[in-house]
Amino acid sequence: MSADGNRLCAMSFVTELSERMPQRVHAPGTPEYEAGAHVFHGQGTPDAVVRPTSAAEVAEAVRSAVAAGVPITVVAGGHGSDPATGGLVIDLSGLAAIELADGGLVHIGPGAQWGDVAATLAPHGLGVTSGDTRDVGVGGLALGGGIGWLVRMHGLTVDILREVEFVTASGDVLTLDAEHHPDLFWAVRGGGGNFGIATRFTFQASPVDGLVGGHVMFDQSDQRAVLGAWRDVMRHGPDELNSTLLVMPQLMPEMPAGPQLLVALQGSEEELRRLLEPLLSLPSVTDVALGPVEYPDLLEDGPPDKPPFEMVGGNGFVPDLSDAALDAFMATLDHALPTMLLLRGLGGAFSRVATDATAVAQRDGEVLFAVNRLVPDGAGPEAFASAHDGVEAAMAFTNGRYSNFTPEFGDDIVTEIYPATTLERLRAIKREVDPDDVFRPSHHITP
Repeated sequence: MSADGNRLCAMSFVTELSERMPQRVHAPGTPEYEAGAHVFHGQGTPDAVVRPTSAAEVAEAVRSAVAAGVPITVVAGGHGSDPATGGLVIDLSGLAAIELADGGLVHIGPGAQWGDVAATLAPHGLGVTSGDTRDVGVGGLALGGGIGWLVRMHGLTVDILREVEFVTASGDVLTLDAEHHPDLFWAVRGGGGNFGIATRFTFQASPVDGLVGGHVMFDQSDQRAVLGAWRDVMRHGPDELNSTLLVMPQLMPEMPAGPQLLVALQGSEEELRRLLEPLLSLPSVTDVALGPVEYPDLLEDGPPDKPPFEMVGGNGFVPDLSDAALDAFMATLDHALPTMLLLRGLGGAFSRVATDATAVAQRDGEVLFAVNRLVPDGAGPEAFASAHDGVEAAMAFTNGRYSNFTPEFGDDIVTEIYPATTLERLRAIKREVDPDDVFRPSHHITP
């Protein structure tokens, strides 16, 4: 069909859907369209944006798009996927309710953001382990895994997921849990948006009172000693101790280069300082700020839309943070491009989950490692090619990527996220619930 023919078909579809769903379908030029078409990576150009307010409306939009052969892109409440080029965007920002139920269960719409969840639950002394930033959307993070400030105490976000309201490619609205559609419930806990659209999550919240935390800053005089001391502290620390170690380049004068420890403990400040003593006693310490914190205060503001650089690198779960691994990670910092290094402590409750309990299988991970080179806008292909130098040697100490930290896409990337047996099971479920491959998120699992 010609481009003009495709355009006419799209216009016809938008008109018919608008009649079925008045007030919900938005065409180019409207504020709702611009908001729904915009994601972290830029502005999309879909034929229309539909903003449903119920699972039934999501199902109607899916059935209509499938019948018309129109591609679907789903956008929840956060960063979103790649910008849509044509087709229908289903914008879930209208599904953002946060409702606390009996027994600490909390119902959350996929269009909510985790900062709003934390703020809503804080007066009740509760929290749901999630990402590190306030503006991350509930839907995308929850379907991809979710490594948060309570990961060593309560595991991943998917580990405390109890129920999902879910719309399939056929437009059916299902309730997924351990007893109802258990295979599909398994798949959505780490398998991303490949199987349908989650319209409501039910999580088990946990008490988050008695938290202490803050940061410890170091200069660049002995970064390797900082990494080694952090490794030992986390290996011997209790599950209540959670932390991330960042090694930052010089980005601006008010942000000095060097290691930065971000830490939280459910306990006392005295206990936290005792646990961190091997780090606090290092001569490279430049600043210590530790004390009582509220769970919402642990979440930071996210990065600005489209920062003036592109991050190129890799990430992975590290089963053994050996001295050799630390040396390889340190070696990635020796590069002409500004380089960020991240080590996130795992273990604890994260590792007490069976490898086949969810689609996130790397439960032997001691840490999550990530390295990113910051390639400035306008850089040539040589800069992008050089950004990969040294990354492969570091990745040799990992045994699989974490999807939520992986901006690269393609079949080869999917095989790095999921072990072969996990991927085979995910594809079998995909063939059952979405044989025509209606849902194609960034980390696309083919039927």
